[in-house]
Amino acid sequence: MTRKVLVGMVLFGLTQGLYGCAGSTASPTPSPPQTTPAATTSPGSFYGPGYALVGVTLYGAVSEVTAAGQSPLGGVTVYCDACGAFGHTAARTDENGYYSFNGDLASGGGVWLSGAPTALNVGKEGYQDPPGLPRSATLPSGPGWREIRISGDTRFDVQLIRR
Repeated sequence: MTRKVLVGMVLFGLTQGLYGCAGSTASPTPSPPQTTPAATTSPGSFYGPGYALVGVTLYGAVSEVTAAGQSPLGGVTVYCDACGAFGHTAARTDENGYYSFNGDLASGGGVWLSGAPTALNVGKEGYQDPPGLPRSATLPSGPGWREIRISGDTRFDVQLIRR
């Protein structure tokens, strides 16, 4: 396992704990897709050769799968390994199940891209992945992990089921 992945997993665990603290009420809302390509920083400036911080937004919704259909799921931690100026960023879904990782480079947003998939971890106490999710051969694998390809503003919706 690479040092970057290990650091990400530790930061994700710490983020999960911080979100459980009293007083945390901020909820992200999804940003609409941009119509023009965003600027990038110089390649390799943080994540290494082949990576560039790109001004794109990653957003979506998390829902619970029930016998009656899908229902928005608030209070879910969504961790993005490559989001933000320094990576390892977490967001929390609002009462409508929406999350967003800001694409504004000037405010520390964006996503580190290299053409490879981006690792995302989604979790909430009492919930789990639905059966049959594919597992990555190169990214962190296990409960909560998703692999997504980002090439511009990207909406990525997630479904969880109650344990």
